[in-house]
Amino acid sequence: MPASQARDATHAPDGRPARHALISRALHALLALTIALLYLSAYGRKWATTQLESANWYLLVVHVNLGLLSVALSLGLLAAHLWLPQPPPLGLPRVTRLAHRGLLAVLLALPVAAYIGTGFDLKVLGQWTLPSFQRLPLADSLAALLEVPLITLMEPFGRFHRDWGADLLLPFMLGGHIAAALFHHWVLKDSALGRIWSLRR
Repeated sequence: MPASQARDATHAPDGRPARHALISRALHALLALTIALLYLSAYGRKWATTQLESANWYLLVVHVNLGLLSVALSLGLLAAHLWLPQPPPLGLPRVTRLAHRGLLAVLLALPVAAYIGTGFDLKVLGQWTLPSFQRLPLADSLAALLEVPLITLMEPFGRFHRDWGADLLLPFMLGGHIAAALFHHWVLKDSALGRIWSLRR
């Protein structure tokens, strides 16, 4: 495709980017909602139920399935950022891209760490059971290769998911993401928030 035609496919007639891709915006909104529900389900279990209550189990099942959904949405958003037409990032382009991809990396790392570190089977949509990491032949092979007990191999992943990853790192990165968006909107007065959340092209 000639360069002029490729440019027309991603730009409006006046030369502006034609859209912050609608797919990206939809994935962004769904991922934000999913993260909020993940924290509600996690802290609902911790503060509002005990291990003996059935609500604790139901919230865990909800949390697990939301975690799997967050993986799918994060991968979809990463693919959209890499391959769909996007307007250039506002502010510092390299820093902005690194921040977005770093946040997506953490969002992918947390569910993976939970799977490796929790040690129980995962019920998916009430229909399928995903066997725990410790049941996989790979788990025993890795433990033998590293010459450590399997529980020792799993423990740092569980700690990352439960403690400093979910309680410190992700909230810090999300807070920075939100603060940067508000800075663009209130201080720089540019179109960052509008082009992310608006459904208009």
